Amino acid sequence: MWKNTVSGVGGQVPECRYADVLAWRRRPGSRWVVSKPELTYHGVRSNAQSRACRDVQRMKNRRGSKAKQNPSSFTEDLRALHDISMELAVASDVQELCRKAVELGRTVLDFDRIGIWFINRDDPAWEVGTWGTDENGELRDERNSRVRRDPTVTPEEFYHGNLPILDLPDSIVFNHDHEPVGRADRLLAPLWDGRLIIGELAVDNLLTRRPFDEERREIVVVFARVIAHLTSLKRVESELRLLASTDSLTGSINRRTALIILEKQIGSCLRNGSPLTISIIDLDGLKLANDRHGHAEGDEYIRDVFRSLVKRVRVSDTVGRLGGDEFIIVFPDCVMGEAERIVDDVAGAVAASSRDRSYRRSISCGLASLSEISPDAETEVGDIRHFVDVLMDLADKRMYMAKRRKRNERT
Repeated sequence: MWKNTVSGVGGQVPECRYADVLAWRRRPGSRWVVSKPELTYHGVRSNAQSRACRDVQRMKNRRGSKAKQNPSSFTEDLRALHDISMELAVASDVQELCRKAVELGRTVLDFDRIGIWFINRDDPAWEVGTWGTDENGELRDERNSRVRRDPTVTPEEFYHGNLPILDLPDSIVFNHDHEPVGRADRLLAPLWDGRLIIGELAVDNLLTRRPFDEERREIVVVFARVIAHLTSLKRVESELRLLASTDSLTGSINRRTALIILEKQIGSCLRNGSPLTISIIDLDGLKLANDRHGHAEGDEYIRDVFRSLVKRVRVSDTVGRLGGDEFIIVFPDCVMGEAERIVDDVAGAVAASSRDRSYRRSISCGLASLSEISPDAETEVGDIRHFVDVLMDLADKRMYMAKRRKRNERT
């Protein structure tokens, strides 16, 4: 991990991670001034992200061993929640958000044990784990944990949003496998995303037995709201990324994503000297199916061909829909002959699906191999697009040649 020592007016700041402390700014009583750019090993951070990361680190350092004996005031906890929310907002996905929330809930807000559970969207009777704190106060991965909701502990009004927090004093507490580990005061706060309850935030005092006063209860409620709101945003971001990269009809990757993968595979094969083949596949008679039986039949034709492709290609191969009636298969580490055998197997399966139909199903294929491109071509990153264009052009021309041969055979 990238470390560095930065110089200040009064000396040097000890070695620190740029991911944790990105910039020191002059404040009343502070002598440190840094002119370095705000960089991390992931790229450039915004000023807001840098301040959030710095402030969370500052809060961690301020607390230390005395924090457990002297809990911070309500005002300090609210300020810490603001800093934490800024740090959680830059998480890449829901799981990273939950991991950070548990870690910061333990180290900054000084909760004994904390866990985040989501209601299973496929079966609301169950809750699934994310991340939590173990019986020694350490971070624990609980993503494989499932617990059935207990109405005797959490009443239905809790999941209807009628209770901001559920107080369970001196109750049995459990680990991530729902095994009892002792008795403690326990708080449950609903994760409310603005429309419905999506899970719960669980906090207990198993380690220190420090009682929860009204201010600490309020901090738990606000923390749960922050987690729920950001979780909702991350889920929407994930859905948007999925929509931007997949084909809605078949569920396959779309043209843009397929070409990105092709570029990466070409670059890898050029570096390793391994073969690569692509195939462009066109559905014959799709227009006839649409005209005679409607677009529902045409859509089913496309989905059937996609299922045949996925069933017969290798695990390392990539299937994507280019649009309309065309698919592409990327065969890394595969010579032309092997790819042709797989495509012929798919063609046989598609032809067999024509039985009991008033139209004939078939596919036309065009293959092209990386070895067909001049070996003395430049292989710099900027030239990989040239290989993509040549391969696509070769495969496309051969696919149309195959279609013309079929028409000539019929006539």
